[in-house]
Amino acid sequence: MKKFLFITATLLAITGISQAQVAVAPAPENNQQSTASVKQPINGKKHKKEPRQLDRSEVSSMAKNNFMADFPGASNAAWTHGKYFDEVSFLQKGIALTAYYDYMSMLVGSTSVKTVNDLPAGAQKQLQKQWLAKGYTVDKVILFDDNEANETNMVLYNNAFDDQDNYFIELHNGTRAIILQSDMEGLLGFFKEVK
Repeated sequence: MKKFLFITATLLAITGISQAQVAVAPAPENNQQSTASVKQPINGKKHKKEPRQLDRSEVSSMAKNNFMADFPGASNAAWTHGKYFDEVSFLQKGIALTAYYDYMSMLVGSTSVKTVNDLPAGAQKQLQKQWLAKGYTVDKVILFDDNEANETNMVLYNNAFDDQDNYFIELHNGTRAIILQSDMEGLLGFFKEVK
């Protein structure tokens, strides 16, 4: 009987401890929103945070150190300090890349120039049918490679987005310049009109 009571008490204590460890984030005081909004997960994706403006006036030395670890063997590194990110353009195995580091000096992702032929087949077909057949010309294709370990959203062309890896296709037709976005499965959509 004593064993039964001991086992029951132990199980109740373990259950109580495990339930007590569930953390609840406190609500912002005075009904103010937090500075970094968190988006709801879509299709099981992680929460992403809106990019936060950098509060420094020069490139972070920690970003430079992290860059050396993230891209060993990189050459010709040229740093700039932007509104949201410290940016570094460089060569990695002969390929030109630009990497973006957030306010915590952590890698958000990198971009590289690609061609229309690098786009997924579905995006190539849609691009041809909906845009190129109507007189648009492709100016540039950019691949954004997201760092899945960092939850900060990326900002390209002054637009924040929370998707993972994406292609961005710059087009013009003489009077109008636009940017399309394609996911890695080839779903092509409108991203922004360039003014």
